[in-house]
Amino acid sequence: MAVFDLPGVARGAFLAAAAHDAVAGGRVYDAHIADVARAAGATVIVTDNRRHFLGALRHGIRVETPSEFLSGMKKKR
Repeated sequence: MAVFDLPGVARGAFLAAAAHDAVAGGRVYDAHIADVARAAGATVIVTDNRRHFLGALRHGIRVETPSEFLSGMKKKR
């Protein structure tokens, strides 16, 4: 397991983009997770709250529920 964060130089751009898109409240947290996933090269975000991560689709990151993710893992076996 690895833990990632946004590089320091990317944090200002993240905050500016969040302000520009009027992201507020708990959605800032979700947007931060999506940005970290993108920066880390993730291919999928697994969440029960899909609608808050739809922006990740623009970056080619799949957004799946835990059930969808597990179903996909079973198919790969």
